[in-house]
Amino acid sequence: MSTSSDTQKQMYEAYASSYTIFLKNWQVNRQKALEMLEKHLQSSLSKQTEVSVLSVGPGPGEFDKQLIHFLQQNMAEGQPLKYVVVEPNHIHRQIFEATMQSANVGKVHFEMHPMTIEDFQTNEKFDCIHYTHSIYHMPGQERRLILESLDMLKDAGVLLITLDTEEAVIFKLITKYAEVVGNDQYWQEGSSQMMESSKLREIIDDIGLSYQFESYPEYLDVSACFEENLEEGKVLMDFLFQANLRDASAELNQQLLSLVEEVAIEQNDRKMLYLPAGTFIMPKQ
Repeated sequence: MSTSSDTQKQMYEAYASSYTIFLKNWQVNRQKALEMLEKHLQSSLSKQTEVSVLSVGPGPGEFDKQLIHFLQQNMAEGQPLKYVVVEPNHIHRQIFEATMQSANVGKVHFEMHPMTIEDFQTNEKFDCIHYTHSIYHMPGQERRLILESLDMLKDAGVLLITLDTEEAVIFKLITKYAEVVGNDQYWQEGSSQMMESSKLREIIDDIGLSYQFESYPEYLDVSACFEENLEEGKVLMDFLFQANLRDASAELNQQLLSLVEEVAIEQNDRKMLYLPAGTFIMPKQ
């Protein structure tokens, strides 16, 4: 008999598998967030006894690898770096550890917490807390998490949140899918994916926080979706619509593929989806 923990484990495994394919085809711009951090943190890092970071839902850790190298370039020689990770997905924790081992990050004290950020508690203060394409998975908790994160910062610390903007066509695809299947329960389950930058800005403005925001273009290559019976294309379709389409009818799959084709653009003989992202940076306040 399957338990709720078994079901959760299977969901994490399925998501990790599809996210790997997504990353392979995602033309992501991680440099913009690092440039924003540099303006806020560069002068204060060397003054800290220990530099500490809280990474919330980092997945495989690609941004974290770049962030660690950036921090090390701006820290004093021999200055310790503590990197706290909150990641509930057991597959992503394994990949994160492998990413760090292969990245040659040197002496970093990692502390891994296998839980959601909602369950995480600490009295520690951080120089940087970041949610990089992870806040989608915390529906209804954004306001509380922002306030709690700001409270966990050191005096010169910053909170960084990166997510898709409202112009990202994936939101249109998810909305269309909900309309096609007419499933109210899907709306509830899929709503975690509907948080985008304009909605988050409303929350931040309502709280009354000061922040800097920058948006920038990113793209997803979905050419594989249009190659018949290609497994990579099937996985991408599942990820785009946040649904398991393996048992869907041929008619529904063709209808969904047509929706993807409607929003795709041609670039160098590839079919690309426009998924612009934006980064908020909020200082301690």
